[in-house]
Amino acid sequence: MCNPAAARPACRSEGFMLKLIQIDNSVFDLVFDEASADDAAIQTVVYAVLFTDAEAPENRVPDRFERRGWWAEPEAGTGIWHVRRQPLSQSARREALFMVEQALLDHGVSAVTVTEDPVVAGNVSGVFLRISGLHNGRQFNVSVPL
Repeated sequence: MCNPAAARPACRSEGFMLKLIQIDNSVFDLVFDEASADDAAIQTVVYAVLFTDAEAPENRVPDRFERRGWWAEPEAGTGIWHVRRQPLSQSARREALFMVEQALLDHGVSAVTVTEDPVVAGNVSGVFLRISGLHNGRQFNVSVPL
């Protein structure tokens, strides 16, 4: 039963939590999970922030119809989508890491550290992140492909 008015809203069905999982590169699904609500919550926050497009600055994308962003809150999410439109150089990688860190800080995650995951990042055309920080007082570590 969902109770959106609760201090910590959650949707439960027979004692299970809904959890957002990645089933393929940039493809996600909801599943029932017995894991704690905090684990599911942080993964949902991380994926929602990373894969929601923030509006691009005017100097980056001059056409206002191509700037993306959510109409209700243009700054929600990250601008990594417009970083992906440029060649994957070291400066683009640093910019993406900085954007991810700032977006998570803006969305209530504290003590955030975002690094490129060297174990997975053998592919030159891909970036894999290891994100750690504090959410609701709990330490977390998440690995995310971009």
